[in-house]
Amino acid sequence: MSSNEKKVLILGLGNLLMGDDGVGIHIVNELRRINFPDFVDIIDGGTAGLGLLEMLSDYQRVIIIDAIRDKQGSFSGMRLFSPDDLNEESEGAVYSMHDMELGSCLVLMKRLEMNTPPISILGVSAKNISPTMELSAECKRFIPEAVRFIKKMITDHTQT
Repeated sequence: MSSNEKKVLILGLGNLLMGDDGVGIHIVNELRRINFPDFVDIIDGGTAGLGLLEMLSDYQRVIIIDAIRDKQGSFSGMRLFSPDDLNEESEGAVYSMHDMELGSCLVLMKRLEMNTPPISILGVSAKNISPTMELSAECKRFIPEAVRFIKKMITDHTQT
C-alpha cells in the first residue's frame, strides 16, 4: 500500500473558549508533538462545520476528536464511535458538541456522491461547557490516554 493510499486525517474539533468543548483541540496540539508518518495530517478544525466537506473527501481514513455527552448526560470517559452513533434513534447514542455540523456534512457528502472515507470519532466526555479556556480535571485526565489510543490507531493503519 502506498502512502497515497494510506492518507489519514486526524481532525480535532472544538472551541477553546468554552471549557471542555475544546478538548479535541488540546489533544490535536499534543499529537503535533509526535513524529507521525508523512501521510498523516493533524488539523485543528475548530468549529468548522460544512467547511469540512472538501477536506474530508481528500483522505482514505479520518479520525475526529471531539467532546461528547450521551443523551442522558451520564457518560464519563473516552469512547470510539462511528458517525451512525450520532443518530438519536440508535441505542447508546451520544452527541458530539458539533454533531449537527458533522452530521450535515456527512449527509451532504453522500448526496453529492463525494468520496466518504471511513470515519472514527474519538469522543471525550465533556463535563464543563462554559466560557473558560481551562479544561475540567475530569476531561484533562483523558488527554494522555487519547494520545496513546490515536498513536495505536495510526500504527495499526500503517500495518494494514
